[in-house]
Amino acid sequence: MNIDMTATLLTSGIAACGTVALFALLLTKPLNGTLGDACRTGLSATFRTAYSMVMMVLAPALGVLFMAAFSNHALPTEVAFSRSLLFALVCLIIALLEIARVIGCTPFKQLDAELNASAPTFW
Repeated sequence: MNIDMTATLLTSGIAACGTVALFALLLTKPLNGTLGDACRTGLSATFRTAYSMVMMVLAPALGVLFMAAFSNHALPTEVAFSRSLLFALVCLIIALLEIARVIGCTPFKQLDAELNASAPTFW
């Protein structure tokens, strides 16, 4: 890998992770509140919030690393930069969709457990 491509991928990695870190900081309080409603304890909500923030930052970083490993080194610098940022964004969207899926399922699991606990038994 040449120096120019390394600098491009490093710059795109820093840009992607910096943008996502800012985005994660903005989402921390609302996400913690949402998870606080869904989780049984505050410690569980805090852990899930921290885990979600780490996944949001790691996903784009892994996307840029993937581009570094499998990119065409003959590409112009601008194209390599834009492709690695685009792939980082796709990885972030996948991470956010997974977080949303887990958050969306949690209240239904709790509701099912509460309904099953309050249902009369006939045995």
